[in-house]
Parts: sequence; C-alpha cells; structure tokens
Amino acid sequence: MMNPQERLEAFLAGQRPDRIPYTIYWNEWRHTADDPAWGPLFEKGLRVTYQVCTAAEKTKNVQYRQDCYEENGKKLTRHTMQTPAGDVYAISEHGWMQKYWITTADDYRVMKYIAENTELTPNYEAFEIKAKEVASHGIAHTMLCSRSPIQTILVDYLGLENFGLHLVSFEQEMMELYEALLKNFRRKVEIVAAGPGKYVGVLENFTAETMGPKRFAKYHIPVYEELYPILHSAGKIVGNHYDGKLSACKELIAKAPIDLIESLTAPPEGDMTLAECRAAWPDKLLWVNINVSDYQLEPKKLRQVVLDAVQPAAPDGRHLAFEISEAYPENWKQSVPVVLDALEETRFIC
Repeated sequence: MMNPQERLEAFLAGQRPDRIPYTIYWNEWRHTADDPAWGPLFEKGLRVTYQVCTAAEKTKNVQYRQDCYEENGKKLTRHTMQTPAGDVYAISEHGWMQKYWITTADDYRVMKYIAENTELTPNYEAFEIKAKEVASHGIAHTMLCSRSPIQTILVDYLGLENFGLHLVSFEQEMMELYEALLKNFRRKVEIVAAGPGKYVGVLENFTAETMGPKRFAKYHIPVYEELYPILHSAGKIVGNHYDGKLSACKELIAKAPIDLIESLTAPPEGDMTLAECRAAWPDKLLWVNINVSDYQLEPKKLRQVVLDAVQPAAPDGRHLAFEISEAYPENWKQSVPVVLDALEETRFIC
C-alpha cells in the first residue's frame, strides 16, 4: 500500500498509484488550517499542496506603496510602484483588481523598466525548508511563480477588456514589454531547472476564449517549445494551471510540450468533459477539480460523480489526480470524506 507521497509521485511519473490521489491547495486550506477535523482527512490520504518559488525576484530602483481608503462604501487599496521612469498604480478590492496597472503608453514604458530592472537569483533553500516543514500533511512543489509573458500582461497588468483594446492601440508597446518579460521568464526557467523538485507548476490561469487559437499559437506555443525542454532535460515534469475553457485550443495543447494540465475543470465551469479531455490528450496527466456544485450533492450522488469521473479520465488508473484548487467547499467536513471514500474504491493492485 502506498502512502500519499508515493501515490502522488506515481501519478506524476505516469505510473499507476494504488488509488487516485486527492489534494487541496494551501491557499484554499489555510483559512481553516487549525481545525482538528482535517486530521482524519489526512489519515485518509488527503494532502495539502504548497507551491514554492525557487527563483527569487528583486527589483532595483522601485519603491512600493499601499494606501487604503473607502469610496462609495467600498474598502479599496491603491498599489503604487514608483520608478525613475515614472509611476504606475492599480486599485484592488479584497484582492480583486478594480483598476489594472497599465492603461496608457507611458504605463507600458514604466512596466518595461521594472521588468528590465528585475534580478532573479536561486532560492533553493526555500523548497527544502518547506518540504520538511509540511511533511506530516503536505507536499511541496516548485512553481515558476510567474505566468508566461502574454498571460502576465493579460491577467496581471491589463485585464481582459484592455487586453483586447491594447492589441490594436498599443501593439508595439505591448510587444516590447512582452520581450522584456520573456527574458526574465527564460532566466527563471534556467534557475528552476537547476534546482530541487520533480514537478514544476506554471500558474497560467489560461482560458481559451480570451486568447483564441491564433494568438495562443503565436504567443504561448513558442515559449513552451523553447523553454519547457530545458526543464525536461533536467528531469522535471511541467504542468500548466489551465482552469478555464480549453476546447478552442485543444489541438494546440495536445502538441505542446506540456506534461500535465492542472486545475482542469469539467463543465459547467470548463467546456470539455473528462472523456473529451482524455481523447484529446491521451498521454497528458490531468489534475482535476471536482465541480463546485457537486460538493453540495447528497453523499450517494457525490460518490457516484467521483466514480463516474474516474473511468473516462483514467480507465487504467493512470494519469489522473483530483484536487481542490479553485473553490473551497464550505461543507468540507461532510463532502471531502465522501470524495476520499469514493477514491478508496478506486484501489488498484500495483
């Protein structure tokens, strides 16, 4: 019988674990981490995943400031980065962006300055420390801790509306920033490749309808094809956090050097069933969310949902794990044990 660490290692290696693994992101678990009810769930095989950055970032000549204020009954935070090239700011409410960093051509110039003045150095000790610290209940993984260049621009700097507009209005400025970010991304990959950790996660937060296959082929695929082989040559397994709708780009994803699709979610959140995902990507590892609404089902129905998901996604018991990465089930004390018991029924003789 495998322990949870061995189970997940077998999954990542493309081998068949003795049952389908089940994990929860630290960020989703941390709110109730002190609750003793997690103990029995860990004994049943649940594990918390911790993402560790092994490439440390430091920006030169940049001052950061945060100012909290209220406006129209809302508690807002203004984040400012001051540089010799000028200042940029963003506004958030409870961590969600209300105004993104880039709105003008001058903002692109400042963000490019910041990218060009970012130093990247190894921080391998962080991984070893975290792995030892969480060994009783968790598993540490290496993260690149930044998205690929175009995803950084879309998700972190612009937001969807401005991204569409700026592809036309500020194409040159966007591409200059893209190249500066790509240089940093290359360096980060080199550092991570030389460090600890078998699995490397890339937090893309990709959903295909925001990019489309044409731009996905132009901006994503060349980055993956250039840099992921560096990680592969170091013996790493590379997984992209693709938590949205993927069908429009499924053929391109199939050909890309991505080993694992993580945070994969079936309809209604996503737009591909697990059977469709397995048909499109027969050899890729799938780390899958159970739909948020399914956790609210009565135990018998939730159990059947889990069992019904295993057969099409992992008919031979390989290439599949489940996780909680996007939405924390408020009824976890009732629902998570049902999932664990259902996965216990997926036992395989290894």
